[in-house]
Amino acid sequence: MPKELPSDMLNDSMKECVFKKKNIDAFKELTKKTHFTAREIEALSLIHWKITKEIGSMHRLGFRDILHAGLDFTENYLIDRIFSAFDKRNDLAVTMDSWNIGFSEVLRGTLDEKIKFGYRVYDLMRTNKIRRESIFPMMRGCLIKQQPDEDPEEAVKDLIDLLLKKVDTDRDGKVSEEDYSSTVKEKNLLFLQCMGPVFPSRESRYAFLTTFTTETGRF
Repeated sequence: MPKELPSDMLNDSMKECVFKKKNIDAFKELTKKTHFTAREIEALSLIHWKITKEIGSMHRLGFRDILHAGLDFTENYLIDRIFSAFDKRNDLAVTMDSWNIGFSEVLRGTLDEKIKFGYRVYDLMRTNKIRRESIFPMMRGCLIKQQPDEDPEEAVKDLIDLLLKKVDTDRDGKVSEEDYSSTVKEKNLLFLQCMGPVFPSRESRYAFLTTFTTETGRF
C-alpha cells in the first residue's frame, strides 16, 4: 500500500474536499444562524479558509485589506470598528463563524439586525451612550474636500450638531440604541449610516456576493 502523502503535497481540490468534510457539521450550524444557504456557507467559508491559509489568522490588519479590496471601504477608523463588530467573542481575529455571521448581517440582515450591527460599530465602548466626542473621529473622514478657507473641524462639529438634533430623540446629549433605532425606523433608513459608512455600497455588495453565490438580488 503506498505511503499517504502529507497534506501539503495534495492538490487544492483535495485540500478543499478535506476542509469541507471536516467542517460539515459547522456548516449546518452556521446555516441555522445566518441568512445563507448551506451551499453559500460552504463557499463563503472556503473563501475565509483560503485567505487564512495565505495570511494566517484574520487579525485586524488582514481584515482591513479585505474590506479595502473587496468592499471598497476606505476609512480605517471605521473598518477597525467593523472588525470589532464581527469579532463578538473578542477572539482578536475574525474566525470562520464570525466571518459568516458578520457577513450575513451586513449583506442580508433584516432591518433590526442591521440596526444592531450599525450601533455596535458606532458604540465602540459598549456603553449604549454615544457621546459627541465619540462621534467626531467617525465623521471626520466622511466630509467631502473642503474649500481652502473652511475649517474642516468646524464643519464636522456643525454636522454633529445637526445629527444630534435628528437622532438624539430624548435630548440627553447622547445617542442610545433606542434613539438610533427609532430614528432609522421612523424618519429615514439613511440614518442607518449617519455616523459614517458601515455597510458596503450596492455595487460592491453585488460584486462581493458574486464571488460565492448567484443569488445576488433577493435581499
